[in-house]
Amino acid sequence: MSTKEERPTLAGVNVKTRKRNIVVPADPGSFATAIVQIFQDAADGVSVEKDLEAGVKVLDSAELDFSRYADTLFEVLFAGGRLSTGGNLADDQKEKLAFNVLASDATPEALLPYIKVFQSLIRRRPFLVKGLEATLNKFILSLEFYDEAGRKKIATATAMAFSYKLGCLPENVLQTLLNDRLVAKGSVMGFVTTFFQVFLQKENLDDLVGLLTKARVVNRLLDFMPPSKRTLEDFNTHFNEAGLGPLVEWNTRREIDTKVAELQEGLEKMMSADPPHSSADIINFVKSRKAEQGLPDADVVRVLWVCVMRSVALTGKNQAQILQTIVAKVKAHHKLLGTFVTNAKLELTLLVTLQVLCYEDNRLLKLFSDIVKLLYNGDLVGEDTIQHWHKKGSHPKGRNVFLKDMEPFIKWLEEAEEEDDEEDE
Repeated sequence: MSTKEERPTLAGVNVKTRKRNIVVPADPGSFATAIVQIFQDAADGVSVEKDLEAGVKVLDSAELDFSRYADTLFEVLFAGGRLSTGGNLADDQKEKLAFNVLASDATPEALLPYIKVFQSLIRRRPFLVKGLEATLNKFILSLEFYDEAGRKKIATATAMAFSYKLGCLPENVLQTLLNDRLVAKGSVMGFVTTFFQVFLQKENLDDLVGLLTKARVVNRLLDFMPPSKRTLEDFNTHFNEAGLGPLVEWNTRREIDTKVAELQEGLEKMMSADPPHSSADIINFVKSRKAEQGLPDADVVRVLWVCVMRSVALTGKNQAQILQTIVAKVKAHHKLLGTFVTNAKLELTLLVTLQVLCYEDNRLLKLFSDIVKLLYNGDLVGEDTIQHWHKKGSHPKGRNVFLKDMEPFIKWLEEAEEEDDEEDE
């Protein structure tokens, strides 16, 4: 008789077994072929738009791994098949989708049906936007392998992806343009020219600036130009000829603002230095910067007055003390101001700058007329300029308050002028 002991059992207890990770081999080729077949079979040849819409309807019920092959999906719609190196289709891509972005005309109208399809696909499956970004980047990095028409189609489709707000993040796509090889060959300059033109057909300049700001390239527009043409003059000539004058004006203003900010920073350091710099040193500094960087006279005058006012310590002082400090600062920098405020137009710039500063700081609000008198007595602004400012040259900021505040002084100027006329008679 057997005396073998029975092993104990745990009745009713589930014993868990360790699951193994099952790796499904990647097969983008089969996915691309499936996409081509779906669109080809759904097409009836009536129109590209109808064919694309029919294909999208079939895709909705297709059991395909869109999350893994999102970029392959857009490659097929862009180029007719899965991409390989050099902008070519992969060797195993036996069938090609007859209608695609690169097979269309290089116009927004011709590419709009594809943009609508992208929009529809991403609306149904938001994660696909990453695939679109990856595809756009792949085409951008392959720009040199396409002819001019092909590059224009890629740029047009990219611009429309943003103007139609498909969800692509600007920094994930436009940063790719800062590729030294493509920039040197001029491919990027051509791309961004078309991109700007197409984007501005639907959106405004502020929208474009906002897009470039988000992409962190708004201050690097010259970097899109080949090294041999990387000057503001070449930039302006190229984009003016491309019909992008407003962009040129905006970029010129931005370049000036950057240089003006640098001038202001340098001036503030010189004015606050201990021991302080002499008026001659400061004047020479401003003159050299103005000449080297081609700064407009009005911008220089604005910076000078801002720096003078910022050198005034306002904290803990009453209005009488503040005015006394301003008088001392104007006296100290009188030669500096007089060197650059040389005509009635610049005198008006000085008055308007003063007006805005007084409006933006409550501590200066009631001192405006007193400071104007100070500038008048110091021969920095003339009677005619003050009269012009009062009649039609003032800034909208605080206009009514300042005009009323100046009425007694304006009346005094008018009476003094009448007395002079009587004496002349």
